Amino acid sequence: MNNTLHRTDTLNPFKTVAIGDKPILHWIEFQLLDEQGEPLANMPYRAVNEATRTGVAEEYVGISDAQGVIRIDGLHPLAITLKIEADPLAEQLQTRRLRAERAEPRRPAIGDRTPLYGPQRPGFSPIEKQALAVGHGYHYLRIGQLCDEEPKFAPTSADPEQLSAFHFPDPDFSGFTVGDDQLNRRHVLEVCPFRAWSLVLHHQAEYSLANAYNLGLMSILAYSKRAQKDHGSPEEFFEQQCLDLSRTPRVWDDGQNWPCLVIDVPFKDCYVTVKPLDTAKAEPPEGNTQLFYAISASQVLVAWRGTEMDGLADLSTDLTFRPVRPEVAAVCEPKVPCADLVPAGSVHLGFRDAFEVARRVYSIDLGKAIPEAIEGRGLFICGHSLGGALGLVHAVSLKDKNPLLYTYGMPRTFTLKAVQSLSGFQHFRHVNDTDLVPSVPPEAALDNYLYDLYGPLGSTLGFTWSLVQLTASSIFKHGDPYCHHGEIAMFFKAEQHVHERGSDYPAYRNKEGLGAPYHNSIAYRLQEKAKLYLVPHLDPEHDQQAEQAHERLFKSLNTESRNRFFPPHGNPKEGRVVGLGHHFMSKYQPFMYSQLLESITPEREPLLKLQKERRKFEEQMKAHYGRIPEDELFRNRLFLELHSQVGHALRVTQELEGGVESLQRFDAVAEPDAYYPKTYE
Repeated sequence: MNNTLHRTDTLNPFKTVAIGDKPILHWIEFQLLDEQGEPLANMPYRAVNEATRTGVAEEYVGISDAQGVIRIDGLHPLAITLKIEADPLAEQLQTRRLRAERAEPRRPAIGDRTPLYGPQRPGFSPIEKQALAVGHGYHYLRIGQLCDEEPKFAPTSADPEQLSAFHFPDPDFSGFTVGDDQLNRRHVLEVCPFRAWSLVLHHQAEYSLANAYNLGLMSILAYSKRAQKDHGSPEEFFEQQCLDLSRTPRVWDDGQNWPCLVIDVPFKDCYVTVKPLDTAKAEPPEGNTQLFYAISASQVLVAWRGTEMDGLADLSTDLTFRPVRPEVAAVCEPKVPCADLVPAGSVHLGFRDAFEVARRVYSIDLGKAIPEAIEGRGLFICGHSLGGALGLVHAVSLKDKNPLLYTYGMPRTFTLKAVQSLSGFQHFRHVNDTDLVPSVPPEAALDNYLYDLYGPLGSTLGFTWSLVQLTASSIFKHGDPYCHHGEIAMFFKAEQHVHERGSDYPAYRNKEGLGAPYHNSIAYRLQEKAKLYLVPHLDPEHDQQAEQAHERLFKSLNTESRNRFFPPHGNPKEGRVVGLGHHFMSKYQPFMYSQLLESITPEREPLLKLQKERRKFEEQMKAHYGRIPEDELFRNRLFLELHSQVGHALRVTQELEGGVESLQRFDAVAEPDAYYPKTYE
């Protein structure tokens, strides 16, 4: 074919086109808003399209106005890409706050190719609804999808090249592009603040419900055996989940996942260091002590792992409780006389040795990194069971650094003289009243002759001897017995009984002169029970009155009823199973979870199960008034009042900037009945 108008070879590849009038030019507007709907003003930008890349037009540059609006006129009908200058954008976005509720996308399961950090689900944002209602385009962006380069900020990990995958999903910083079919309209760009999650923790002498809940979760996380970076490991929690603003961070525990109470902080204040330590994996391996620590701009957090039941190493540590001198050589300077942790008393041999191994093996972490990081930060230490004991020893070794310690189901660690000489830091220890472990080692004279007579075998013999003393109810509080340190927070099952009054004849009244019948007997236990969260620290006056009422009730009972319902030197009552099965954190965390939800919204609809049980318990008190022993009735009323004080332990969180939103966020993701604490154990 010789028609040159249709030739497509290299001899005549172009066709002349006649252009009449000027081409129609277009416009576009971008409005930059944060999650609160506040504009991002004075943001330097540049916009490019194919015309600017080929030199047909100059790049479009300027700054956003007071309403966060960028308007560009005179556009060719081409796709256009917007880029914001990185450092001013990062600086502004670090000061903006998140919405209370998050989109909470489903986490991809194993084998699921759904992106971990996908786009925000449609219809979630109120800004989206407003934009679409007036015909604007809407887009939810993260800083890395809009900035022109990597902003200057402190690295999030030991690898400064590793950017947060959530905030920076585009490693090429390609900017935000709108197609040519989306010109001639405004596009509302809701930009996620450049923030990070931080655990809500208050470094204070008063009891905090937020501290109790979050440090309980960290005590669970310390048990994690997941490999580094694997989902559920400490590294994954702090380095990934605490930077993923689409979801609430969660701690995984045997198939359950617990939402954390978190607050958003500027990205520069995120957790920059997280390190798990395991002496069994050291070079060379020694002992079986595990912990992790995490450091942010405001917190130094140390969580010690508790007793594991899949081996004998931890049980050996627990049972080796010969009281010895409170000396930890690993914390002392070479060639300098080693001072004791406390000026008097003794410490549990197994716990001291386990801590000393960790302190020696990880001397850089425990002896240098953590102490040096404390300056200007709050030090939080926690642990469950054995982890609580090690946490206490650690806190004592750093007592001049003002540690705040929360423990759960921990055994006695120091002797009475040592505890009496301890001061300078606050410790709240949580006890489930059906947990046996906080009752060991027993309050007996454990520094007995068996230790000295039989050498190492004396540890076992001494343990056996102590249990014999415990079961025989011969608890000798002489010498220097083991003793608990710290303020108690107890999960207590309150019960009510119907009694049969003894004789009212004055001569038969009891010798204490309390006015009670000489012989009271309990006929039966009433059906309704209530599990109460008691923190005497919050209301010492009511606690003391309740204790006195309990003592009067105990003295008024005849011998048969006393031994049946209140065995000597023990907490258990008939029908209550006490033992190691009630020691796990799975028996502790649900009470704090339920109480946190109740304290956020006291008048929930529907009520939590524990709230319903407590109301039935109160109705039972009214229905059987006059048949319940007077002192038991008085005690339970005071205990109920003491329980009501726990909600006040959330006040400091509510007064914190962003604290109300933090509680709303937790309430939105929590499932009230997912972790129901059982009352009838």
